[in-house]
Amino acid sequence: MRLLIILSLFSVIYGCKTDTKSISDKRVAEVSKKILIKYARGFTIEQFKNYKIITLKNAWKNEKQTHKYVLYSSEKPKGINNAVFVKTPIKRIACMSLTHVAFIEKLNLEKSIIALSGCSYVSSIKINDLISINSIKEIGKVPGINYELLVEQDPDILMAFGINKNSNNHIKKLRSLGLNVVLNSEYMEVHPLGKAEWIKFIAAFYDENEKAVAIFDSIERSYLELLKIVKMVEVKPTVFTGMPWKGAWHVPGSNSFQAHLFKDAGATYLWGNDNDTISSVVKSKEIIIDEAIESDYWLNLNSYTSLASVIAYDEKFKKFKSIKEQKLFNNDKALNNKLGNDYWESGIINPHIILKDLIKIFHPELIEHELYYYRKLN
Repeated sequence: MRLLIILSLFSVIYGCKTDTKSISDKRVAEVSKKILIKYARGFTIEQFKNYKIITLKNAWKNEKQTHKYVLYSSEKPKGINNAVFVKTPIKRIACMSLTHVAFIEKLNLEKSIIALSGCSYVSSIKINDLISINSIKEIGKVPGINYELLVEQDPDILMAFGINKNSNNHIKKLRSLGLNVVLNSEYMEVHPLGKAEWIKFIAAFYDENEKAVAIFDSIERSYLELLKIVKMVEVKPTVFTGMPWKGAWHVPGSNSFQAHLFKDAGATYLWGNDNDTISSVVKSKEIIIDEAIESDYWLNLNSYTSLASVIAYDEKFKKFKSIKEQKLFNNDKALNNKLGNDYWESGIINPHIILKDLIKIFHPELIEHELYYYRKLN
């Protein structure tokens, strides 16, 4: 009898272990592949047999919480907690940023956009055509969102973004109205190709993964080919950016998106070694004048449109080497009549074109190219 009991217990224990293992193996077997993310650091995509899990990290600066999105096309998955569930492919989307629009248009899915924040600033011809026939409606900006109109439009998802922890209040408000809010934090990426790779994030909601990969791979190839051209450069001109605003001068951090572009274009950013910062750094005008007076180039001058307007701000600027040699370039060539700047719209998905512009500026002898986003200030 004792032997039978021992054998029975052994059978139960062994059986339990076998079941646990089979469940675990089944879970592993469900994973068909992980979509390759090469440069972006803000999200991952895990592909299961009948659904995907997107995990969003770094939604905004100092945000530690991750956000999980479960995308499914048929039966809603069970056993997944603390996630937003989205049935795919989505057909209707509302966007809180023009950068979201640029990704969607690149996927040829612009007709899925039914509402947008900032219609007046749109540069895209296709999107403006849809706005003109009222296919895309203006929903306003925080804090003046037209919540009633947004709910009436009934989007499958509202693609939004956060700035800081206070953004949680706005997100909760939107979700309380029954809206399926999906956060997008492509602006947090520091590598130009990292920003562009968010096309894979957006494409996942449309079940257009393969198309997104093909588009991104083409962009990446173009970008890397340009890096090969610049690699031969021995003399790297110095560059700084910006203009004063209310007594302060904001310059890109040493590990920022802009600093990466300057380096990749064969230039030396004046503050490229300052503490490995990502976000912008505030410097006084006096420090800028002292440190940038001998810089070869001056770029991204906000809303200033000519050498005269720059000098009019401060006569001391006349002493700058970049002023004397007329090497000022602004990224506002693609500005529309409402002051919407395509650099901040389609530029997100065209880092290779921005890089071409910068190479043409810093090393005009290296490539044949007409400036697209940049123009010289005269």
